[in-house]
Amino acid sequence: MIVVYGTVCLDRLRQVERLPEKGGYAEILAETDLLGGEAANTAVALAQWGAGPVLASNPIGRGPWAELIVGKLGMAGIDTTLVPWSESETPTCDIYVTPDGERTMFGRGFAAMDDRADPTLFPPVEGSWFTADPNHGRAARSAVVRAQAAGMRAYLLDFLRADDPIGPGDTWQSSTDWIGVRGNTQKNVLWLQEFVASRGCFAVLSDGPNGFVAGGPMRPVRHYPPFPCPSMIDSTGAGDMFRAGMLFGLDQGFSLPDSLRFASAAGCLKCRHLGGTSQVPTKAEIEAHIAANPSVSRAYE
Repeated sequence: MIVVYGTVCLDRLRQVERLPEKGGYAEILAETDLLGGEAANTAVALAQWGAGPVLASNPIGRGPWAELIVGKLGMAGIDTTLVPWSESETPTCDIYVTPDGERTMFGRGFAAMDDRADPTLFPPVEGSWFTADPNHGRAARSAVVRAQAAGMRAYLLDFLRADDPIGPGDTWQSSTDWIGVRGNTQKNVLWLQEFVASRGCFAVLSDGPNGFVAGGPMRPVRHYPPFPCPSMIDSTGAGDMFRAGMLFGLDQGFSLPDSLRFASAAGCLKCRHLGGTSQVPTKAEIEAHIAANPSVSRAYE
């Protein structure tokens, strides 16, 4: 079982030719409302691949946006029992996507999550996987501690505070959007080496089109090249797709190199479409993409 605890929201994606300068103007070329949030993006991918995730989220409000969220989760085959309705506003993320696939985000309703989210919502099952993002604040950290105490295997996304509950046996992931130096592999390797030495966990620091660095106590930190992206439409949710790929591989008993391959290929194929949940790459597509790029694949051994 894989428990995905964390953020579910409405993503309002807007495609623009460019981001305006301060005080300037940019035309919105197209817009669409989609299911979003780190937990939703990860859970939808896992459900697509047949992993049967348990999703436990923040309250999603009421009204049309909450109905859209529940409807999209249902269409993905995800049980919404642990996705609570409430009288609070539906968390929303306004995402502006430029032609290079980069996204700029503005959120609403996220700051209040640590007071509204329930860290005891999910069922702790010893030996199962538990993954979380830190957007629920204190509640998220309490949920992690609860899962670890129950003997669950923790996979933590973007937990960046020095006092975050990350330790030996855990898996950690973040990106150079939040920490590290984009495009500077040497500095990112050094940073992650220090992080792994202090935490004792296996860690991944992604760097978009530059690939990622990863390592742990039993696997030296090094750079892994990216799988080529067939078309860069939108990078929203690429890190969540990578996380889903890692969790899927590890849960299925893949080797660590095979899990990293699956995760990396899944993350790049996600970028072919808008949003984090609109069109999840299938297992067959991911496996075919790995097979079509043998030189990249060999670099993961």
